[in-house]
Amino acid sequence: MAEQNQTQEHVVELGQEEVHHGYDHLYQDPTFWVAMAIITFFLLLIWKKIPAMIGKMLDSRVNEISAQLDNAQTLREEASALLAKYQRDQRDAEKVAAEMIAHAEEEVKLLAGDAKVQIATMVERRTKLAEQKIAQSEANALKEIQQLSVEVATAAARELIAGNMKKADHDALITADTDKLDSQLH
Repeated sequence: MAEQNQTQEHVVELGQEEVHHGYDHLYQDPTFWVAMAIITFFLLLIWKKIPAMIGKMLDSRVNEISAQLDNAQTLREEASALLAKYQRDQRDAEKVAAEMIAHAEEEVKLLAGDAKVQIATMVERRTKLAEQKIAQSEANALKEIQQLSVEVATAAARELIAGNMKKADHDALITADTDKLDSQLH
């Protein structure tokens, strides 16, 4: 027990010696000056309102990205609406074609007794015509969808590139293209 008390006293003495570090005054201790520098630094940051400026910059960037996402969503919705419209048009064209075929078949039944050969050729021609109209309507609808998709994609890409391309990158791209044109002309 006595040894344990002596050990504790020895630890207390060592602790006091370690805290003293051999400096007579607090202002001679480098730890004090480091702490003062850190406190001064943070007070300077708060005084100059640096966190508020950083917050404003982040908020403006968030707003830009949000606007770009909203624009992309609007473009996507417009493209979806146009696709749905063209699909409805295609279904309507198929209904019209089916009605035309049904009408042609009714005509065949009415005229079947007298001119089977003439009616058969007429039905065949009308069926081919209806199929051609359907094929042409489908081709036109697909072409319009492709053109619209290209336009929407080009517009979205143009906006994204314009929004994300830095001025230096833009200038470098223009310089490279003009150099390329000059080398092709000479």
